[in-house]
Amino acid sequence: MRVVDLSHPVSADTPVFPGDGPVGVTILSAGKINLSRMDLSLHTGTHMDAPFHFCGGGQTIDRVPLARCIGPARRIDLRGVTAGEAIGRAHLLPHADALHQARIAVLDTAWSQHWGTPDYFTDHPCLTGDAAQFLLDCGVQLVGADMPSIDRAPYAAHRILLGAGVPIVENLTNLDAIGTNPFELVVLPLKLAGRDGSPVRAVAMVQSDESAIRKSD
Repeated sequence: MRVVDLSHPVSADTPVFPGDGPVGVTILSAGKINLSRMDLSLHTGTHMDAPFHFCGGGQTIDRVPLARCIGPARRIDLRGVTAGEAIGRAHLLPHADALHQARIAVLDTAWSQHWGTPDYFTDHPCLTGDAAQFLLDCGVQLVGADMPSIDRAPYAAHRILLGAGVPIVENLTNLDAIGTNPFELVVLPLKLAGRDGSPVRAVAMVQSDESAIRKSD
């Protein structure tokens, strides 16, 4: 298996969603013992939105079933969408078979290439509510994307997915390294009691072409 890191690094220089405040790094001691602390929004960098983020009665991040955070995934190639474009049901229909075969949908719009630029948080593509409902109809149990948010106000896609108990992982990166093979996605949040989200270390476990050939033999 190849292990592909899909996470952005977190540091004092990490771009943050407007209004969330910068990442603070404090060195408590250095030398024989290195000790530090960080202050940051729970939605900094590559992170997971719990249903509680938009639904007061929804699961908090510590109650998101871990079985939803690990599983067979498909990379949905949406690299043809443009800045600000709405991703609708028509964009997803060609991928219906793949979506039915996987519990996790990873939306690759190539927007991670804009990470660190002024337009990253303002001009990203957005998932429509109808497209979010289509993902639910396909049986998807977790949605990941390489955008800072899957949509914008009034957040129809967030409300549909989180309202159905489907967590959302945002700010994924390096998706082109996955290739076209089905893969296993691992996105484990911190067990933060009663909270709305958490940074994650997202990785793809991809079967190498050589292994696939040996298995078929």
